[in-house]
Amino acid sequence: MKFKLKINDKTTLDDIRNELEALKSANIKEIPLNHLRRIIKFLGANEVQSTGSSVRFEHSLLKQHPYYHGHFQIHKVHKGGNKDFVRKTDFKSYLCKVLITIIELIEKK
Repeated sequence: MKFKLKINDKTTLDDIRNELEALKSANIKEIPLNHLRRIIKFLGANEVQSTGSSVRFEHSLLKQHPYYHGHFQIHKVHKGGNKDFVRKTDFKSYLCKVLITIIELIEKK
């Protein structure tokens, strides 16, 4: 699978939602973290300092959410150099749900 989502001023929330669904159904084991960072940044979340092998983000719309309290994080797999990945199982079970929640909150706003 090619991870070449072009994010520009014409990108819509539906484009992002479609990309998330494509990632969920793709026949891969790991997703490049930089690809996910572009999506997360487009949705308005900022990366904050974290420790170890986790990557932590915050989003103002999640501050009132009873489960997330403004923050979410994901475990990264480091492959050397600047190659970081996220396991597809972690993406499907956690990160994708958070990103869909952010999209829904943006649409309500």
